[in-house]
Amino acid sequence: MKLLFRLVILAIACNLAISASAQKGYKVQFHINGLKDTSCLIANYYGNGTYVKDTVKVDKSGRCTYTAPADLPRGIYIFIISDKNYFDFIINNDLQFSIEADKSAPLKTMTIKGSPENSLFYDYLRFNKKEYDIVQKYQKDLDKHSKNADSARVLGDSINKVNSVIIQYKLNIVKQHPDSFLAFMINIMKEPEVPEIPTLPNGRKDSTFAYRYFRYHFWDDVSFTDDRALRTPVFHAKLVKYFDKVLPQSPDTIISEADYLIEKSRINPEMFKYMVWFVTRQYENSEIMGFDKIFVHVVNKYYVTNQTYWVNETVQKEIIKKSAKMEGLLIGKRPPNMIMQDTSLNLVSMYNVNAKTLLLLFWDPDCGHCEQEIPKLKSFYDESRKKYDLEIFAVCSDSSLVKMKNYIKKKNMSWINVNGPRTLTGEFHGQYDITSTPVIYILNEQKQIIAKRLTVDQIAQFLDNYYRITGRK
Repeated sequence: MKLLFRLVILAIACNLAISASAQKGYKVQFHINGLKDTSCLIANYYGNGTYVKDTVKVDKSGRCTYTAPADLPRGIYIFIISDKNYFDFIINNDLQFSIEADKSAPLKTMTIKGSPENSLFYDYLRFNKKEYDIVQKYQKDLDKHSKNADSARVLGDSINKVNSVIIQYKLNIVKQHPDSFLAFMINIMKEPEVPEIPTLPNGRKDSTFAYRYFRYHFWDDVSFTDDRALRTPVFHAKLVKYFDKVLPQSPDTIISEADYLIEKSRINPEMFKYMVWFVTRQYENSEIMGFDKIFVHVVNKYYVTNQTYWVNETVQKEIIKKSAKMEGLLIGKRPPNMIMQDTSLNLVSMYNVNAKTLLLLFWDPDCGHCEQEIPKLKSFYDESRKKYDLEIFAVCSDSSLVKMKNYIKKKNMSWINVNGPRTLTGEFHGQYDITSTPVIYILNEQKQIIAKRLTVDQIAQFLDNYYRITGRK
């Protein structure tokens, strides 16, 4: 009984020691040689930016201490001496440790005590820097001797060998220190290694295998439930590459994949929040035609249903309002009718224009860009009207009929011209999201939007592709 009692006491003591250690939180002591009587910043990476977390006072001997509670979000933090002089350190499992370095060369002079994770991290950074410098030297030599095939081949092989050494070094870290933060970050950076391409039953190599393998294994070693990924300089970049370079650039494909990754992150509130924000921000003002559909989808699925609890109510209302306006102007939608007066004050309905291809032009007599685009549009109209069964419904923003008529005569605008302010169908600026001019929409015979915000130089190629793909002409 005495032995059992002693073991219980010992267990209680250990638990109390662990609890006390946890309550102490983080304590990082810095000694920066060459720095004295000043203040420095502690910041952290988050997504695609860095954010100041705290300020530390540096004494006359170059020493300062950063303390934080044990629930401080883990990740890569930054000690900022100045805009161009700073160094990274890891906040993870090591609660108390010290870092010493010279102000003039932190990476070269860094010594760390009490943090195996940071020691491993700086060994990696120094190794990476050394190998990178070698690659840079080879690359400069390659640029000089690029016309010499033999020299170029030798230098290229040398670069590949160094890169192989770097890759193996990283893989060894993951294998030997699997629970380290550095291994966690290397796994985020890692990309799939495509195996040998299989041969199909017809004897040919599977031409799409490499892409499919790369795409479907892109996130193999990344956890969407661990928000430490957000506080690294690599996770956001990987997201951008996946959505911009790896996925087929089709709105429906991107929507499907965005939903999948967002749902994977839902178990971790911070990751869920970031993933919804990322897709929202990525496609809110996309310049790629048709990608506004992605933004509208995300808003309808997550904002309208009140899942974005972190968004300010006023901001949320504005996002939903913006999305609702965009939704009516998506590719495939039938936009609002415009019934406006022409130069003879007769009412003309956009819906009643009989043409297989209807081009909506929003313009202004005082618009400098219109001066360049309208003459080109006139030439296109004269040359291609019959080919595309094309008509133009041109909406002038200026309320002055005199100014409008003079401009039309000067530019020989021989299509349907109407005055925007003289309308029976509401304010067109809001309905068609017109904040500047010129703006062009293209509608098909059913008055559905098939393209928008094209330049005149893009119209012919678009229409050729559209009618070839749809077979409607």
